[in-house]
Amino acid sequence: MRIGPSHVFTALTAVVVMAVVWMHYGTDDGLSTISSGISETLIGESLKSTMARSEKLWQKTVRQRHEVMEKFGEMGFFPAVNVATYFTTPYSVWDLVPASYNCPFEVERIGRMGDGGKWVCGMSKYEKNTRPCIIYSFGVQNESSFEEEMLERTNCQIWGYDFSVEAFGPAIQNTYASRTHFLKAGISGTTELSQNPPFYTIQDLMAKNGHTYIDILKIDIEYAEFDALTAFDKHTSSEPEYPIGQMLIEIHLFNRGKTLVEFLTWWEALEARGWRPAWTEPNLLAVTLSLEDKNPRLAEYSLVNVKGKSNPLFR
Repeated sequence: MRIGPSHVFTALTAVVVMAVVWMHYGTDDGLSTISSGISETLIGESLKSTMARSEKLWQKTVRQRHEVMEKFGEMGFFPAVNVATYFTTPYSVWDLVPASYNCPFEVERIGRMGDGGKWVCGMSKYEKNTRPCIIYSFGVQNESSFEEEMLERTNCQIWGYDFSVEAFGPAIQNTYASRTHFLKAGISGTTELSQNPPFYTIQDLMAKNGHTYIDILKIDIEYAEFDALTAFDKHTSSEPEYPIGQMLIEIHLFNRGKTLVEFLTWWEALEARGWRPAWTEPNLLAVTLSLEDKNPRLAEYSLVNVKGKSNPLFR
């Protein structure tokens, strides 16, 4: 290869640029600062573009949901009871609320396999968060493997509530006891202190604990999720953002009078506040344990709040 004047000029230019950068920043730390700044910018832009694409995917499923409802109307949660009715109405309630928003980070199961474990979007973000994060756990029973792993891997503190047990499950050892707070109480749409055990709204518990934001809400309260979250939505409707970052919820569609239209109205009220379903998992206990009509009336969802500026996932 013959080296011409242009090659020499290019090489000299590169040397001069490197020398200027070195003189300006002085040390390798200065160069690292430049590299870090560029990386953060690229990551930020990548996150924005990923979220924008995910939003379009979610919007697509919302349109499809509306098309189905416009065509079939109030068809019930599980309209197909045999082959003939399947070809007439080939949908169930869970088909209309798919987890169509891609979590822009890893999705990891935290806690045990089966009932009790939860899928968390962006676990690494909570591990790296220097601020002690706040977790509320509604519905503890005697299984606390989720809480145990969150305490083990993050610096979070957990506030737990359950009217049917006296404390967290045996998975919570003394090592983590200082970062846990338990109250034997139920969760509802109205606070009833005269009951024994008492019942609280989400907003009253936050006020009681001096909290303005919950990083992760784990909620498994056997159908009471509808009243509790409806009351909280109304309470926070005037606030600039919904003060919860991620919600790990088990939805219970027991046969208690709620219609498909009513459920979707409740669901879309959450979506309007910025909630996006990033993961779902069927809970088949209603089927395997022959509860009610054996229909799959339980489902786990991991939802992320994409409108919240306080959400550690998107900071």
